[in-house]
This record gives sequence, structure tokens and C-alpha cells, in this order.
Amino acid sequence: MASRAAQIRKRKNKFRKFTERRGTNCCRSQEDLVTGANEKCRLIDYKFLEPLQKCMTVQGKMFSRKRSGYCAQCQRQVKIAIKRARYMGLLPYVG
Repeated sequence: MASRAAQIRKRKNKFRKFTERRGTNCCRSQEDLVTGANEKCRLIDYKFLEPLQKCMTVQGKMFSRKRSGYCAQCQRQVKIAIKRARYMGLLPYVG
């Protein structure tokens, strides 16, 4: 019989592929698609609609941080930019 420690180690390896961390969307590429500048995090503004629409579903809901791939700081900037664009009438509240 395998020891208890060996069983635990085997169990941890089984789930390791699900817990691996991946890079974030904004910090992974190191290239700013909006302004063309090389910065760690992109400049996210409500006037640039294309990157904001990639962070939303067809129904107009915002993607979660896990699904969008943004770091925490950029996800907050995206949230504020989407809300401003909705208020200005550039993005719909609902699909």
C-alpha cells in the first residue's frame, strides 16, 4: 500500500493543471493596442469602444476578471470606462 503522503502528493498533481496561473490580458502582451505605446497596462478610456466591447457579452454584461483576463487594476479601469460609455450613450445598457 502507498503511504498517506504519497496519496496526497498524487492527488495534488491530479488537480495541478486546473490551478496553474496564466498571464493577464493587459500585462501579458506588453503592447498597447489602443495608443501603440509599450506600457505594462493599457490606457483604457471610454472613447475607445472596440476594446470595451471585447469585455462585454452580447447582452451587455461585463465579463468577470477571470474571463476577461485583465489584472485587478485594469479590470477596475474597464468597469469605470464601460459605465462612462453607457452614460454617454456610446454603449448599450442591455443588448
